[in-house]
Amino acid sequence: MSTETLAVDRIKKAFEDLEAQKSQITSCTLLWKNLDEHFSSLEKSLDERSNTLDSKIETLEAETKQTLESLDSRESSIPDRESSAATEIEEKKSSVVKELEDPEFKNPEDIPGLLRYYCRRMDHGGLWRFMISKRKDLSLIRREIPDALASSVDPCRLALDTVEDFLNRPAGTAGVGSGGERCWAVGMLLRALFDYEGRKGPEASESIRERAAVVAEAWKKKIGGKGEGEEEGEMGGAEAQIFLQLVVAFGLSSRFEGEFLRKLVIEHAARKEMAKLAAGLGFGDKMADIIGELIKAEKELEAVHFAQESGLGEKFHPAPLFKSYLHRSRKDASAILKNGKHSAAATEESSNVELSAMRSIIKCVEYYKLEPKYNIDGLKKRLAQMEKTKADRKKAALASRSQTKRARTAGGMGTTYRPSKAVRTNVVPYPSFHRNPPGTHQMPPARSSYNYPIHGSGYDVQPAATYVSASHAWSPTAVSQQYYMQEDMGGPRNAEPYGGSSAINYGVYDYPASHTTGQPPYPH
Repeated sequence: MSTETLAVDRIKKAFEDLEAQKSQITSCTLLWKNLDEHFSSLEKSLDERSNTLDSKIETLEAETKQTLESLDSRESSIPDRESSAATEIEEKKSSVVKELEDPEFKNPEDIPGLLRYYCRRMDHGGLWRFMISKRKDLSLIRREIPDALASSVDPCRLALDTVEDFLNRPAGTAGVGSGGERCWAVGMLLRALFDYEGRKGPEASESIRERAAVVAEAWKKKIGGKGEGEEEGEMGGAEAQIFLQLVVAFGLSSRFEGEFLRKLVIEHAARKEMAKLAAGLGFGDKMADIIGELIKAEKELEAVHFAQESGLGEKFHPAPLFKSYLHRSRKDASAILKNGKHSAAATEESSNVELSAMRSIIKCVEYYKLEPKYNIDGLKKRLAQMEKTKADRKKAALASRSQTKRARTAGGMGTTYRPSKAVRTNVVPYPSFHRNPPGTHQMPPARSSYNYPIHGSGYDVQPAATYVSASHAWSPTAVSQQYYMQEDMGGPRNAEPYGGSSAINYGVYDYPASHTTGQPPYPH
């Protein structure tokens, strides 16, 4: 019995040993598997890095070879380039000398020729004055100014001279034009200097860049030094835009604090070209933060422009921004209508707010070709419908006014019939209800114009006039008279409007030829 017990114990112990060995074998197997995977991964990673390094070395060798070939080509082309540059300089010199010797133009309306004339002479003052004088041809000037500026000896210096003149000669100085007129002229010159709409601007020399930096610093102090006593809008959005154009054109963004430039961009984000300028200022990753600030400030349309110009259109999808902008505009329009108690003026203003919002969205979508991302067909239908309603409302108002005028004319035979006018004098007028004013010195014959000031507070009342009683019984009842506004009259004024209000001028009276021949229609 004891022998059998010992045998069972031995067998049991043997199985326990086998189990322990089995666990160790399993553990070793897993460990080996993990080690094998780890080393395989390391080997694969090393192979990939080796291949990447080989590829980079090959690319570097190819680029080095290409660069060396390019340098050799440029070195060999230096004589030809020098010859070409000398020829171009000689041509420009001959052209400038010829224009200096014969400054008269056969055709003063030749705007492209005159632009090139001022640019070749480096006459910055004459250039922007001429541009201001031809503002009615703005589209032609905008199209021709890049080529005209490129024909100058030093385009960068010419534009910088114009900016410096703009800064040193404030608006209101005799002969320099208003600030707004000079702003667009200077801005157009600066815009031609940097890469804009596919055109590569000229490169500025280091001395010109340093001078531009000095001008920009002076302008920054002027912007930052605006006090409470200064005229509102003296350094507004137009001036800030020109300042940023100066920074972009001469590559001066690194010379100014990023926060200062960012503040200018956000403050004047509604300016037409601010999105393009912001993209050229090199904000980099901060551009997303700027767009986010615009959205928080409820400037969704500006945010769309900034996102599209900076290549962040996918991150800031335009559809929700357009919807938010349109919803807020309609909400504002409803508030205007409600506050105005649905009056005609409130209805007109409310309609204009919504129409402006829809036009802005449609223009933005078409400019950036965002039709696949935002459908504007419904918006165009709504716009056409509202414009038709507005036109009908305007026609109805004009028809109502016309009917009112005709009704007044037809009702003139009643008790409100206006008394006939006699010859007027230039003395102090009496009220129209005085039938027999005192005798006075008479005016010349009625073939002259008379100016009478409107006294009062702006109500639509008839001005008082002086009537001279004639010895005869004739009264110019059938005489027709015409009213002229002051700006339509060419002759000298006989009366000065009171308080700056405009005067009504009574035109020439054409009396009929059927007067009594024995007695003149006015006393002598």
